[in-house]
Amino acid sequence: MADAYASAGEHLDDTLALIGTLTERQITAAWEFGTLPKVLDRFSGSYVGGAEVQALFASKVPSEDGAARLRALDAKLGEQAAAIEARLGASAAAGTQLPFDRLRTLLDLSPTEERALLTLAAFELSPRLRQLMRYLVNEASRANADVGLLETLVYSSAGTRQRLVSELGPHAPLMHHRLVESIGRHDDAPFLMRPLRAARRVLELLHGELRLDPELGEVATLIAKPERRELLMATDVQPRVDALVAEAAAGARVSPIVVLAGREGSGRRSLLEGAAAAAGLTVLRVRCARLGSEPERATALLRALVREAILHHALLVLEGLDDLGEAAADRMHVIEDVVAGFRGPISATVASQGGALRLSRGAVRVDVAGPTEPQREELWRRRLGVVDPGLDLTLLSARYSVTGGLLERAAAGALAMASARKAPVAAEDVHAGMRSVLDEGIGILGSRVTSLHHWDDLVLNEEAMDSVKEIIYRIQHRRRVYEEWGMAEKLRRGLGLVVLFAGPPGTGKTMVAGIIARDVGLDLYQVDLSRIVSKYVGETEKNLAQLFDAAESGHAILLFDEADSLFAQRGEVKSSVDRYANLEVNYLLQRVEAFRGTIILTTNMASSMDPAFRRRIAIKVDFPMPEQDEREALWRTLTPERARAESIDFATLARRYEMSGGNIRNAVLRAAFLAAGEDTQIALPHLRRAAEIEYAAMGKVG
Repeated sequence: MADAYASAGEHLDDTLALIGTLTERQITAAWEFGTLPKVLDRFSGSYVGGAEVQALFASKVPSEDGAARLRALDAKLGEQAAAIEARLGASAAAGTQLPFDRLRTLLDLSPTEERALLTLAAFELSPRLRQLMRYLVNEASRANADVGLLETLVYSSAGTRQRLVSELGPHAPLMHHRLVESIGRHDDAPFLMRPLRAARRVLELLHGELRLDPELGEVATLIAKPERRELLMATDVQPRVDALVAEAAAGARVSPIVVLAGREGSGRRSLLEGAAAAAGLTVLRVRCARLGSEPERATALLRALVREAILHHALLVLEGLDDLGEAAADRMHVIEDVVAGFRGPISATVASQGGALRLSRGAVRVDVAGPTEPQREELWRRRLGVVDPGLDLTLLSARYSVTGGLLERAAAGALAMASARKAPVAAEDVHAGMRSVLDEGIGILGSRVTSLHHWDDLVLNEEAMDSVKEIIYRIQHRRRVYEEWGMAEKLRRGLGLVVLFAGPPGTGKTMVAGIIARDVGLDLYQVDLSRIVSKYVGETEKNLAQLFDAAESGHAILLFDEADSLFAQRGEVKSSVDRYANLEVNYLLQRVEAFRGTIILTTNMASSMDPAFRRRIAIKVDFPMPEQDEREALWRTLTPERARAESIDFATLARRYEMSGGNIRNAVLRAAFLAAGEDTQIALPHLRRAAEIEYAAMGKVG
């Protein structure tokens, strides 16, 4: 009985010896047939000589000694190959299957494919064999192996010759799985002269290295021992995912891709890892957004990923399959092309609002909803431990509609804040933790607004102030009205609050939004429309989905300044641009309808907004240019008492200068610096001079 290999090195030595015998055999044959002179002179290989031509034309028969030598070498080759197979079998039986044996078995390589791969590896790893191979092809300066070398060493017999083109074709295992790589671009070169090399991954496996290909480290992560985590969600989700992954792992047929749809942190990844653990699989996570926009590179990476999934018996998880960026169509085509021929288990994750995926392999979608309020309360209790008596976990779970993953991150931040204070977790700690999570989700699309203004700073007419109070009541008492009184059951949709602040610039719209957020204890995020709107199809919708999901989870208020540019009226479709613009507005209307948080829009062109959207506005607050008495109050409020002279006639300023609150604020600030420069308090002349400058900047004459 053959002995198992003690190491990959022993197998590599036997393999190099086998390729050495093969090379010796072919050199001997070339000598016997006269196609290769036994002694090469300095001109050999530089031109085709007459003797070589005669040998190629002739049907020379090996000498008796030569034929005997060839028979002996053929017998030796058979013995070496049989010995290697026996030892590999013994190793596998002992539970120590070598990485290269695992590769050739799982990819079902033919004997000639395996020998071609080992020949290329020998050219890379053995200086002695490289020199012999150079001699065989009569080219001492050759830097790389090529198809012709493989034809000479592996595919030269009548029984193997017909396999040469098919086994080195782009869709055969050697090329498709990137075990053999072409060097450079030689599309115009004769087929036999195209340079080849064994992939670095093959050389690693021959040396016993069984790990994830380092080239894939930026786009993929291998989880060798996935674990099942306890998840709080609908009871039927995990068993369904388990069954789908187990069926795909069984490999009886090419199964559809298991697509898990849900928000960030909803547990999609944990569900798949748990299913993989139950099916005895590893997990290969692929970050689709990092595949790059170049189709050739994306194809190469995906082929290597499929190879690694096969090698590691892994569930291939395509994370963010609907988040492919600018080159979404091209990359989706590449993904479809590569995975179509993979029989192993594949899954994918998409956003909850992601559209249907059209894949030839088919897809089974499983929606993964976030935890319910009672489940969130239980999660908060587990993650926070001992909390301050004033922290109501029931209200906390109702306020923040977060997924389990985001809740864990927020809880970690809250624990860190409480630890720094050396006290149990309090409400302000949880709010700080949620704020850090929100900043991650919304930060790239907008910025958090920290308001320093108070109600005393506001100068609004009575009607506007009543509307602002109603906004606050709606936010503060949302739970009572919708949940306790049952209004949500009657309305179903439109449970969020959409507010429109309409008026000229500088009339205090953004300031009031900040005061409202501060009064109700919520964070206000000002949306950067330049980051939301994209010229690429589907990108705007993706950005909006990320924005609304994050805001709803963290119970944040969204502020859209100059919202008329985003919520514009849909027009007549005259081109594809018009069609996609209308689709964006349609999507926005749907998201606003489903959003349960608070949206504040500011505009000075309310009439240009889409009528369907205007119907969804719950409260409209008009911010007109202030009247004279309101301007007088603004001048007085914005000029600090401790910085101004004893007597200032604010009524004169209000009567003479028709300005918005923003312009008055600018004028007061300018006057303050003028007074400071003269080392005196702010007086009426300073305010008049500053007002004249501001008036000129407005294009008016005082």
